[in-house]
Amino acid sequence: MPWLVAATVIVWLLCLAALFQACRVRGLVRRLKALVSAALWGMLGTLLASLLLVLTAFQAFSDETLVGRVTTRRLAAHEFELTYTPATSLGRDPLPLRVRLQGDQWSISGGIIKWHPWLTVLGLKSYHKPLRLSGQFADLAQQRAAPPTVEPLDPSIDRMWEALYWADPMLPFIEAVYGAAAYAYVEPNATQEVYVTPSGYMIKRSRPAL
Repeated sequence: MPWLVAATVIVWLLCLAALFQACRVRGLVRRLKALVSAALWGMLGTLLASLLLVLTAFQAFSDETLVGRVTTRRLAAHEFELTYTPATSLGRDPLPLRVRLQGDQWSISGGIIKWHPWLTVLGLKSYHKPLRLSGQFADLAQQRAAPPTVEPLDPSIDRMWEALYWADPMLPFIEAVYGAAAYAYVEPNATQEVYVTPSGYMIKRSRPAL
């Protein structure tokens, strides 16, 4: 993308230079040539600027930011140990959180603040804060029979989310304030990665480097 920004700036500078030349030269033919050149550079600059805007918007609305990695280990038929390593500690001394949960699925949830689409296009990412890890059953009857198992990622209340949730109707730069969750099956042989997108959380299996 930087090359496209540079190309757009250069083309518009050439357009301005052609316009400046059209104001300085004498003679109708030479002035018309300079104006035609400026128009062509202007059309090319408009095309590049439009392409840059489309690519920027696509990148903004399809952005995925790594939140953390999860591994699981079965302890019993309906109990497992989940190890959560936040992305902030990846590449350094890991600070994993190990919790015991029940079920055949695990879930991560937290608060999301989604800004107005124009702010997203300008590069402002949705605010998020993961708060809980929980275990659950895919089968509804099992879920109803078993008490929920929930472990905090952050025991404190998200004051920013709470404040903006109640102030949301009066703030035009916010599109929505809500809680979001994503869940996946317990897979002891896989590393699962948690991402946050402009609209909420997403879980992917980690792919080995080629």
